[in-house]
Amino acid sequence: MADAAFVSADTTKIADFEKQSAEAIQEFAAIKTEFNTINQTLLSAWKGAGANAYKYETDHILEKIASVEDVLNAINEGAVKSIRSTYSELDESLGEYNRNPDSGDGEQE
Repeated sequence: MADAAFVSADTTKIADFEKQSAEAIQEFAAIKTEFNTINQTLLSAWKGAGANAYKYETDHILEKIASVEDVLNAINEGAVKSIRSTYSELDESLGEYNRNPDSGDGEQE
């Protein structure tokens, strides 16, 4: 089979996504900590209706920032883990076929 081509799947993008997700989660946690520190300092000196309205809005923002971690973890635990598992199974199957190409019935899985 001189005209056969080797086909490979580059899974480094998947690993990069997982790594970048962890980095993004850490970065958002640091932002949230800094945001809380600033707000506590500001609200310790600011009283009244404006301060209450500001606190209400910032609490809402903090709630949304926290969901970033949940979303990235859900993606990594669901889709990314499934993709990696599927690629690993395919890689094992193709490796076995490459070691013993004549042992099968000719059908590809």
